[in-house]
Amino acid sequence: MLRLVSNGPFLRHYCRGFSTTALAAIKSQQPSKTTTASPIGIDRRAQQPLDIPVSGFNSEVIRQIFDDENFWQQFNGASAKSTSFFNYRTASVGLFQNPYLVKPSGLKDFCAESLDKAKALVQHILADESPAGYRTYIRNLDRLSDILCRVIDLAEFVRVAHPNRGFVNAAQECHQEMFQYMNILNTTTALYEKLERVLNTPEIASGLSEEEVSVGELLLSDFKKSGIDMDESTKNDFVELSQQIAIIGQHFNNGLGESSKNYVTVPKESLKDLDVSLKTGLSVDKKENYRIPVFGRLPYEILRTCSNDDVRREVWSALHQSPKQQLHLLDTMLKYRGILARLMGKSGYSEYQLTEKMAKTPENVMSFLQNLMNEIRDDVMRELRTLQQGRTPVEGISDEEILNLVKPWDRDYLAMLYMTRHRHKNTEDISAYLSLGTVVKGLSDLFESIYGISLRPASSGPGETWSPDVRKFSVYCETEGKIGVIYLDLFYRETKTMNPAHFTVCCSRKIYPEELESEDPFRLKLETIMSSSSESGDRFQLPVISVVCNFLSDRSNRKTLLTLSQVQTLFHEMGHAMHSMLGRTNLHNVSGTRCVTDFVELPSILMEHFAKDPRVLTRFARHHETGEPLPLGLLESFQGDNDFLKNCEVFGQIKMALLDQVLHSDAVFAADFDSAKMYHHLEAQLRVFADTKSNWPGKFGHLVSYGSVYYSYLFDRAIASKIWDHLFAEDPLSRANGDKFRDSVLKWGGSKGAWELLADVLDNPELKKGDERAMEFIAKTHGL
Repeated sequence: MLRLVSNGPFLRHYCRGFSTTALAAIKSQQPSKTTTASPIGIDRRAQQPLDIPVSGFNSEVIRQIFDDENFWQQFNGASAKSTSFFNYRTASVGLFQNPYLVKPSGLKDFCAESLDKAKALVQHILADESPAGYRTYIRNLDRLSDILCRVIDLAEFVRVAHPNRGFVNAAQECHQEMFQYMNILNTTTALYEKLERVLNTPEIASGLSEEEVSVGELLLSDFKKSGIDMDESTKNDFVELSQQIAIIGQHFNNGLGESSKNYVTVPKESLKDLDVSLKTGLSVDKKENYRIPVFGRLPYEILRTCSNDDVRREVWSALHQSPKQQLHLLDTMLKYRGILARLMGKSGYSEYQLTEKMAKTPENVMSFLQNLMNEIRDDVMRELRTLQQGRTPVEGISDEEILNLVKPWDRDYLAMLYMTRHRHKNTEDISAYLSLGTVVKGLSDLFESIYGISLRPASSGPGETWSPDVRKFSVYCETEGKIGVIYLDLFYRETKTMNPAHFTVCCSRKIYPEELESEDPFRLKLETIMSSSSESGDRFQLPVISVVCNFLSDRSNRKTLLTLSQVQTLFHEMGHAMHSMLGRTNLHNVSGTRCVTDFVELPSILMEHFAKDPRVLTRFARHHETGEPLPLGLLESFQGDNDFLKNCEVFGQIKMALLDQVLHSDAVFAADFDSAKMYHHLEAQLRVFADTKSNWPGKFGHLVSYGSVYYSYLFDRAIASKIWDHLFAEDPLSRANGDKFRDSVLKWGGSKGAWELLADVLDNPELKKGDERAMEFIAKTHGL
């Protein structure tokens, strides 16, 4: 998942993943010639962690640092053994090697310094009326954005992933402070007017690079989306609305895990057929009724195995029910977004958001979703009939009757019945061939095959990571040396509740000569890691990426063994990471995953195709004890199970994308607007697994981060399917086609139009138009 939030020219995108999502195809590493003492007086020079040497590297080490705890302890030394990660008296290199981030107050110091530097840079670029000042204006606006996003992106990561409450609270304060300042910048008329002069004065514009012009136009458009042309009162309203939407959205996200009640009470006799091992996890009330908790693994196991329809309905409804306060937050946020859109002259928030996306209009999105729904409807009905067949014969039963018979709380139970009756006779668990270390090693080998990129384990310094479980890797390119750093936090922890995600903590951009001067007044007091290009000598920020998952280890062997779906999840998130690594641009605003939202999931979803291909999986999958290769027959059996109901899965995504559009339309202005009622109405219309009872939108976190662009997952899934067929279906390990995807898509980040990139990679020039025919072409797809 890559989490992206657009908020004007100075916060085009920041990633959590979801998101959400940095970059660089940079050259061999050159340490900075300048060193800056830590603000708390620690000499850090002797504490710098080391990479494994490039020469003689054995990729087997990758497997060992995940699968062999003793090896990991020896490899990472004291950092891996530390049980006091937040002992502020201990010498620390700081989180992500940021010397400020030794303790929570340091994060606030980093925020304060960044804010001071940003304000000074604003004053400078507005006052500089020299020819050079105009020529470098867009570059300096981009640098301003980078200074602020260094804090925003870091704070976004810390507040959702860091286990220490002090750091989380500090990150929340910093995030809110920076967000507010960015909203002020987005409505600063002087910045906008000077940008207009730069772009519209031929003698200035002619001296700009294509990338500078592209970024300038993006920033200009974002200024306009922020209401820059409006009177002061309206601009103030925009800033206040944006701030309130951000705050409400954060509160909504914080409440996603909350339920209306803690347990469901059912009569004892209703669970008479339930497995005894599951009953032991149930409490009993005074009336001798069972209490089924609405958290943890148990309720989901009951949905899979309980034969009582009423029990499943009660459990399912409770799991999908949110407190009233959660729905109030959602409705308020949606209304505020609608008001903001009207302030900008748009009919609704979806129209406001989609103007510069690939889809362009809400009508195009709805048409795409409807076309996709029509493409898969027959397959969906076949799957529903197969489900119902496990309960009653379906011969002679109409589609309408099937839709009425199969309820959402029946899905997991009926699927379990089907699997039990049709599963391949070989009962061996495929996870035994997919240890976490084996899969990460396989990913590195795959990247080396198609991109010439490899992962090299690196030791981390004290305090550099947020948990002893985190593994650090340097990312190397065979022709360019070290191109980035990635922190993999993949193991389960009780305190880790977030979904799998990718974060860009620091993106790549060109560092211009004036920034390397020690007296540069706008330079942050950081030991910025840089990499030098062998061709040009240009320097770039080294991207810093974090990937977070929550894979549970097997207690019997202390290894983490993955399911096929978990392998796909890890491949997906690493697809985002590679986009960040390889999407090097000169300017921060368009680097890596900082592209239009409905294109940003493409590289990650394409990686899911690799994760499903038998030629890729059997190349690296090995039994964690015997080393035997994964049998093709076993793989095909499990993949068949995984593909069962795949069209229903896509239909579910379509339903969520449609709901996202409906809730971000002008419907929010109705006097009786109620998101839950609109959800029920949509579900009743679409019929498949229709939910007309719960208030599930209160748990739909993507409404915050992907507001009105949730269709992006389906859109990019359709695009990825076409690219896979065009480039990799015949040979998934093709270096030539890997280079084509890298050179046609990944390396550009957001510096070229997405339709143009798509036309290039698919060798279809007509797609550059991005018109209705192009949208129809994308919707006509198979193999989602």
